[in-house]
Amino acid sequence: LNPGVLAPAIVDPSGAGAKYGLRSGDIILKVNDVTLEAKELASSDVSTAIKNSKGAMVHLEIEREKKVLALDVIPNIDRRGDGMIGVRLAPNVASVSILKPSTIPEAVGYANQQFASLLGQTVSGFGKLFSNIGQSAGNLAGPVGVMQMGAEAGKQGALLTFTAIISLNLGIMNALPLPALDGGQLLLVLVEAARGKPLNQEVTRSVNGAFLALLLGVSLTLLLGDIERLLPPSFK
Repeated sequence: LNPGVLAPAIVDPSGAGAKYGLRSGDIILKVNDVTLEAKELASSDVSTAIKNSKGAMVHLEIEREKKVLALDVIPNIDRRGDGMIGVRLAPNVASVSILKPSTIPEAVGYANQQFASLLGQTVSGFGKLFSNIGQSAGNLAGPVGVMQMGAEAGKQGALLTFTAIISLNLGIMNALPLPALDGGQLLLVLVEAARGKPLNQEVTRSVNGAFLALLLGVSLTLLLGDIERLLPPSFK
């Protein structure tokens, strides 16, 4: 990775980003005089700064065609009062190396290394999400957002990696010890084994049903958030 954050696409041509001069392919180097380091979460830092601006001016330093430019952007405001500029952000990838194993054991070794790396990043991401849920909630994406990210990953030749990340996220989520999830069902089995007798089935069904309704409500909220981000400011 290189320092900075790439803006690979202008999602909303009428949004604040396009209005104040951001273009597809620009690299954001600084936000409010804070230098963006070469890390995968740098794009999240930019999103958080824009969201927390609440419509106040955000000072950007960008690189375009080997030239460094200064841009002052006044973000649009969504119905929650958060700032947004209508620009897709991505890590500033310097290069992508392709490993071609010559033997099956070597391929298995590469696959295990990649799996361990993705698993570590995913678990770390969940930890940061739950430890800072207030600021992270606005960055969550629903099915439409996931499809957009998948399309962008496909353009960058990383569709298989993106698919693996989604599978890991679903697996970890499903393993959480929460009602209506497989992890929750396993927890109930362990509790029944420890008690030596089954739990009240009516209570179990009620808890599972309530939590399933909550999950569906969260999913619907994320879907509406995805649709809202696609709408131009004049429709909000």
